[in-house]
Amino acid sequence: MVREHDRQRALKSKQASDLFIQKLFKDHNTGLLKFLTRKLADPEEAEDVAQTAYEKMLGVSELEKLDNVKSYLYQTALNLAIDRMRRQQRGSNYQQLMKETMEQTGDVHSPSPERLLASRQKLKCAQLALKELPESCQRAFLLHRTQHLSYREISEVLEVSVSMVEKHIIQALKHLRKKLK
Repeated sequence: MVREHDRQRALKSKQASDLFIQKLFKDHNTGLLKFLTRKLADPEEAEDVAQTAYEKMLGVSELEKLDNVKSYLYQTALNLAIDRMRRQQRGSNYQQLMKETMEQTGDVHSPSPERLLASRQKLKCAQLALKELPESCQRAFLLHRTQHLSYREISEVLEVSVSMVEKHIIQALKHLRKKLK
């Protein structure tokens, strides 16, 4: 009987939270989208970031008890927009570096068979080196490099501190550099 009562109370709390988020959306979504569009310069990206911000807000317990929910929403959205811009910047930096490298080597269209073989061998060596690391270190590194997650996002996924994520990634980079020399 007590469990049923607790379940009913949790359900009512979730419904109240959902209604609160709906009101927050109704009251602030237009302004939030304008704010994000100015930051991101793309209305579709602004909508994606806003949606993610609302999803994150759903995970906040006792949201309605926050002093300034609007500020919290905007700060959450701004943090997500900054993370997105950083990921895009890293991607464009990588593409520019690859383009410059190919232009310098005269290999603009396709790599030679020797170069392909060398790249495959280097990749295999990197994969083996990664397997030598502790699992949490591997996961942090791969989430950062393949999923382009921020350290904060990785800390949430792995349920560790941001400084621990930094240590894992530094450890992985040092190990990879040492093995790939």
